[in-house]
Amino acid sequence: MQLSDTRPLAHALKEWAVAVEALERGETALVVRKGGIREKAFAVPKTRFLFFKGYEHQKPEQLKPAYHDLLRSIPERRDDGPVIFTSFAEVYGAYEISAAEELEALDPHHVWTHAYAESRLKWRPKKPLTVLVLRTYLLPEPVVFEYQAEYGGCKSWIELERAIPNAGSRPVLEDLAFEELVRPTLGVLEGLAPAPVGR
Repeated sequence: MQLSDTRPLAHALKEWAVAVEALERGETALVVRKGGIREKAFAVPKTRFLFFKGYEHQKPEQLKPAYHDLLRSIPERRDDGPVIFTSFAEVYGAYEISAAEELEALDPHHVWTHAYAESRLKWRPKKPLTVLVLRTYLLPEPVVFEYQAEYGGCKSWIELERAIPNAGSRPVLEDLAFEELVRPTLGVLEGLAPAPVGR
């Protein structure tokens, strides 16, 4: 499959390395977010963005047991070490969830325990939880950046000092396989309020 949009990417979403690995393996297409401590709310500035992998705050008790082996297989790294970009995503759908029963219906489709996902929903209860349905692509080869101080802190998004080309990237799942993966998720999300997404 050839990419329809090969513009270089300069925005990156900070996400647990184990969640990114599951996305890169095509085991999930779902991310749920509420925003960092330093953010008033979670917003999606771009329809396409890189994954900035985080390592130090990953906790097995917040992951479904099916992903514990995957977590153990990931090399231990410091979050302030070299940053390795291996993939990016296109937003296939973005929704807002405010009710516990809506979140519970999504439980089979993401990597986190229900208790952890529910804790994110209850944090800042006046703000909705954002659910992103993502199509993930692998870069042709990893791209390494030196860590910068501005990458740190409890924030969701990083704007890089230089954009990363993505020509030659490939989707982790072909069209039919991706549609089969997300069909049950979209069935749950149908009718929910859309979350705003930038360009």
